[in-house]
Amino acid sequence: MALSGRAPSAAAGPPGPGQCQEHASVFTSEVAEEFDEILNGSTNQGQRYTWGSGLAVEISAPTSCEPGQHAVAPDVVRAAKVTVTVINGTGRRFDVGVLSFRREAQFDGRKAEAVFDSGGPCGGGGLESATVLPGKSYTYDMAFAVGAQAGELQITLQPDFGSDKAVFVGIA
Repeated sequence: MALSGRAPSAAAGPPGPGQCQEHASVFTSEVAEEFDEILNGSTNQGQRYTWGSGLAVEISAPTSCEPGQHAVAPDVVRAAKVTVTVINGTGRRFDVGVLSFRREAQFDGRKAEAVFDSGGPCGGGGLESATVLPGKSYTYDMAFAVGAQAGELQITLQPDFGSDKAVFVGIA
């Protein structure tokens, strides 16, 4: 079946079995290429992102965690925890708390709520208050509520309004 330059009429209905099969594979490869372009500029979880100032951050690949009995969390179907390491390659102190307030998380295109589990297996939720001296690093855990099935977890961090956003993408 060849594609025409006009839209099919509503009366024609959806294509039957076997129709447009050749175009479906083209569409799939085009979508995959576009998805790769969208992710261009992202950092995969497990890699490091370094800002022009010399400040760097690494986020581990997500692992599952079960919030403890005292966790403050929304209705959690499943939780995913990542380990964040901040490396201060600048010439001045850096307050890790800034990353907490400029953080965004999404799971499969929807906002992922933080899981606050201080002292529990999921960690403190990423609201950290620590000063990292030049040449030093600091590591902490943060967790997010995710769906029952595996999906894409995207975490965005930004040390200040003038800096680029570091976008980490992985499967949770």
